[in-house]
Amino acid sequence: MNFEKPIHDRSFLLNINYKKHKMNYLDSSEILIKKQNTEYLVHLIRIALADDVITGNEMELLHLISKKLGFTEIETVQLIKTTNKSDYRPPSEFSQRFEQVFEIVNMSLADRSIIKDEMRLASSFAAKCGFKENEIPSLLLLLLNGIRQGKNKSELLKEYQNKLKS
Repeated sequence: MNFEKPIHDRSFLLNINYKKHKMNYLDSSEILIKKQNTEYLVHLIRIALADDVITGNEMELLHLISKKLGFTEIETVQLIKTTNKSDYRPPSEFSQRFEQVFEIVNMSLADRSIIKDEMRLASSFAAKCGFKENEIPSLLLLLLNGIRQGKNKSELLKEYQNKLKS
């Protein structure tokens, strides 16, 4: 076995300019936010790829959402090209599937307005998340109205579950 000898002379550390390498709190939080946004966008791409095709409307919504998340056009195209479809499996838990659709609708409403194409695509994403076609219109309406009223995910989930029971 070949083990490297430990370095006892650490004087070389004195020559490093630590100020250049020091990361402040804002830099680290921006990196964390970018990482979370990347994971979120990749997740949406996987949902769009669930049926093996990203339609033109889905592509438009992905670009719209990516722009809202602060991605450049080049970054978005690169993520779409490199994301693997087989990685996406809709969650089996109802609450997690609901949360995903909530996030899509919430992101679509980020600019305080939602267009027909965004609603159509949110409907498509809901179907890919495993919601039944006959449930989707009432789900989206509940989410749209609830988000506009400032309700959170858990409140809307309870409302939707009660609606399904009745």
